[in-house]
Amino acid sequence: MTDETHLRAELYLRGDTYGTFDAQQQVLNRVNRLEANGVFTESMVAGEWQRIRTMAEDTRSGALATYEEFADWADRNGSSLEPAFEQRTRTYVGMDRVDEVVVFPVVSLAIYDEKRLQSVFPCADGEHVYTVGDALEAFERGDEGWLAQFDTVTVDRTEPWLEAGVEALP
Repeated sequence: MTDETHLRAELYLRGDTYGTFDAQQQVLNRVNRLEANGVFTESMVAGEWQRIRTMAEDTRSGALATYEEFADWADRNGSSLEPAFEQRTRTYVGMDRVDEVVVFPVVSLAIYDEKRLQSVFPCADGEHVYTVGDALEAFERGDEGWLAQFDTVTVDRTEPWLEAGVEALP
């Protein structure tokens, strides 16, 4: 990475999924090694989110604000966050209530260069699905140009929505 590049890796883990702890820890260990080797200026577990979030449930966590930021990046790149992230409706048996929800993946990774969102994983562009593992492998082999295939989106923060206690976007 160049001296002008200050990459921050934000790792998001889903806490309510049985049997994924070891896989999540392996990803975390790889991210920590990349930071120790100077690939990332900073890395962090930016937060833990639950499987499904509704607007009513997200008044403090910032999970949907994070999702909206990721979705903006995906739109800019002609990509999709699906199938890893899923936006859908949820109905309730015996009730007329219908909620718009987002289903979050077990692990996701966002790469920032200061206030520019460089990339989000997993994502898909119609031809390829780019996983968290694909991104980490590119960083581990020192492929500095790999991120250049993605357009950046400027964001107005340098701390994760979930960590900063920032309220969800209106």
